[in-house]
Amino acid sequence: MTNEFSIERLKEIVDAWGASPSRWPEAERGAAEALLAASSEARGLVAEAQRLDALLDAAPVEAPSAALMERLMAARPRPAANAPSRTVAERRGWWRALVDTVWPDGSPAVAAGTLAASIMLGVVVGSAADFSPLTEAETVAVETTADDQLIALAMADIEWPEEWMQ
Repeated sequence: MTNEFSIERLKEIVDAWGASPSRWPEAERGAAEALLAASSEARGLVAEAQRLDALLDAAPVEAPSAALMERLMAARPRPAANAPSRTVAERRGWWRALVDTVWPDGSPAVAAGTLAASIMLGVVVGSAADFSPLTEAETVAVETTADDQLIALAMADIEWPEEWMQ
């Protein structure tokens, strides 16, 4: 801190803490009192603040009414009544914490059930459809091996299973 204490800083202190030097910050009180003793402008600033302090001290202070206290107490924030306790959350373990982190919107069973239903629907529709990605014109009559038969089966060539059944 510099050795000189400015009028502007004294004004900030008086505006914040009032005219009484006992309320001023201890670190700056000595320098502020020295400026106050040396400057008539500083004394005028503090005198003006003393008048404001006197007006504020003269203002009546009423105790809050019971109705006001009741409204304030009713409006105060409270913890949720049905929130799980910390011990319950600890008992759920790290797996549940991981699931809650990945799926924060509630139970992951809804998402898992939706995924399972869509997979089953795809399997049923795919099994019931009567189509082949290969047409008869695309099939080539060559000497086949077991590997070729498996490939044909995987590609849904409907002629190969009939040949195997004979």
